Amino acid sequence: MVYDPGQDSAVEPDAESRAAAFVPDSDDALVALLDEMQTPATVDEVTDALIDPAHPPIETWALVHERLHRDRLPALDASGAIEFDETQGLIEWPAARTGKERRFSPAVLATISIGLLLVFLTLVSVSVLIS
Repeated sequence: MVYDPGQDSAVEPDAESRAAAFVPDSDDALVALLDEMQTPATVDEVTDALIDPAHPPIETWALVHERLHRDRLPALDASGAIEFDETQGLIEWPAARTGKERRFSPAVLATISIGLLLVFLTLVSVSVLIS
């Protein structure tokens, strides 16, 4: 099956519903998936991440890819959530987002929190023993 984007070919309704099952309904869910991926990422890589480990027919993979490339990723680009280069099929984070890197990872924050809790408990214990 070869798809020419210039043609309006009828796609089986069943194939469309199978493809729709792999594409997240909300933009937030799609951005969350992209957030877990290393960027820049290609539309192929995003499609693979969405359908893995289901291994659907190649037609379903192609429909998911087309839906992302034609509709969802350009819409996210227009909203400013991502930067999408349609000609190269590359997805990147906007420059403003990449400048806002986290200062501390969640593991470092947890370690600091536990340390502060231990210091607080030590101070309370010492004050109880003194009085």
